[in-house]
Order: sequence, then C-alpha cells, then structure tokens
Amino acid sequence: MMLLRTLVLERDGQDAPVNGALLCGFAVGQAASNFLVYSLDEEVEPGSSRVYIAALRKKLDRYFLSGVESREDLQLALDVFKQILTLAASGTKAGGVIETQVPYHFIDLKGCKLPPARPEDHHSVIIKKALVMKVITLGMSASTLPAIESASLIVPSIRFSSQMTSPPKGSSPTEPTRLPMHEHPGEEPLQAVVEAPVMMAQAAPAMPRDPLVPAQPKLPVPGNDSTLFEVDSTLTNLARVAQELTQQKLAANEREATLGQWQAQLEQGQSQLDERVRELEQRTTQLHDQSLAVSQRTETLKVMISQVAGLRQSLRGMLLELDRVLDS
Repeated sequence: MMLLRTLVLERDGQDAPVNGALLCGFAVGQAASNFLVYSLDEEVEPGSSRVYIAALRKKLDRYFLSGVESREDLQLALDVFKQILTLAASGTKAGGVIETQVPYHFIDLKGCKLPPARPEDHHSVIIKKALVMKVITLGMSASTLPAIESASLIVPSIRFSSQMTSPPKGSSPTEPTRLPMHEHPGEEPLQAVVEAPVMMAQAAPAMPRDPLVPAQPKLPVPGNDSTLFEVDSTLTNLARVAQELTQQKLAANEREATLGQWQAQLEQGQSQLDERVRELEQRTTQLHDQSLAVSQRTETLKVMISQVAGLRQSLRGMLLELDRVLDS
C-alpha cells in the first residue's frame, strides 16, 4: 500500500482546511527556483483531473509556498512538468535528459514541514486523471537532491481572503492550462503536446519582480476604496482568528472539565479502596481473636485430658487393690 504525502490547504468558502495529495516537487536551475505540484482530486471532466503548481522557497530548514509570480518561471515550470508527465506516461525511470529538455531534478521532501497553502494563489493545470498516480510513483522512485536554497531573506506574504473580492476590470477568470497527456508513450498526441507551447491565462497581470527580494509593504492611500476593503478584510480575518481562539478555549475548558471528572472518579475509587482496606483490617482482627479463643480452648482441653488420664490411673490402682482384698 502506497502512503501519499499530504498538504494542508485552505480554500475560500470552507471553514475547515482540506488535505491535498503531493504529486512531486522539482527544482529548475535555470530559474533558480523550486516548484511543487499537488492535487485536490478534482475531476473537471470525465478522465481529466486538475492539479496545481506552486512556487516552493527554502531558507535554512524552513519552506515557504507562494504563487509563481514570473511568467517566464511559470513557463519553465510547465515545460518541466510536461517532461515529468512524459516520463510518467512512458513508464521509464527519471534520469535521462535530452538536449532540448529543461534540466531539473526532483526534490527530497521527506521529513520537511510544509506550510498551509491556498489553491486560489496557484496556477492550475488539467491533465489525464490516470497520470496522477503515475507522477506520484515516478517522484517516489526517482533519485532526489536538496531544494535550491534562497540567498535572500524571505518574508512570508499575508493574504486576507474575502468572498466579496471582485476581479480587476478588464480581466477574465483564471483558466487552467490544459496538458492533454496520453497514457501510452510513443503516440503522436503525446509528442505534439510536449513540443507545443503552453498558453497561460491569469486573473490579473503578473508584477515582475525578483522572487528572492522581500516585497515592501504598501501603505494604504487615504480615501481609496481599496483601503476600506483591506480594513474590512483585516477585521474579518481578526474575527476569524478570535473565533478560532474561542473554540480552542472552549475545547481547553472541556478538557479541563473531563480531567476534573476523572480526578473525582479517582478520588471516589480511592475512598472505596480505603473502605475495603478498613474492612479487611477488621476481618483480620476478628480472625485473630477467634484464633486466640481456639488456642485457649485447646489448652483447656489438654488440661482436661491430662486430668482424665490421672483419674484413670487412680481408678486402675483402686481396682487392683479391690481385687487383692477380695482374693484374701
């Protein structure tokens, strides 16, 4: 039985987090970046599944997840992922690199602690559903290397989600990239997809910046509608945090009440045990007194037996003397 590595995901409109299956993680030296691919087992159409690609940054022993902000990095990640799909579909082991392919290596993510992520921040890709487990199997069996270390300080971005969010004017909803990989290697549809460029659509124009440089916080402009929305989002997030803390406090109170009940039961059990001990002590005393009485009776009986023996001896002597008298 294969044990899948899971990833904690927070989705808009859902109070409780969900778990996503980690397909693979790989590093691309050309982009000096790491990428993570995971699935929520979403079947968008018969035989097809939606997976997500996220940027994975590493600083010392900590990992950070975010969206792929550079269009060029996203294109490289998609090209490498197509190579991985090709290897998974062909059933061959990873390792052979063709000159036209983008160099990459799988990342060793065993034992690492991945932070929670938001699928809404990551790029989605539609692939054949049969390739999901093949990619997982390929990632587990392939040789791995450490993730690319970030040279600069990484400041985790804080995002406030709200269902009132509206897309920017002139933008269209995010459409996932389709990678219609075929399940059998060597056929024409697979080769055509590998060589064809991938068109990408994003919900908002990507702001190119160095992914290794921490983003400077933007001060809100007074009188702007976005300021009110940010304040409302902040208050909503704080209310959610307060609700979570309240739930944690209630859970702690329930655990404390349960411990109190257990303590009362233990004290009651101790009282019953003490009562049993006292009963046993009283019973032992009674048995001791009865044993003394039996011993005394035994001594009295011994004295009476000795007296009877003496009387028997005296009676025998008297009978002998009576016989002599009668004979004479």
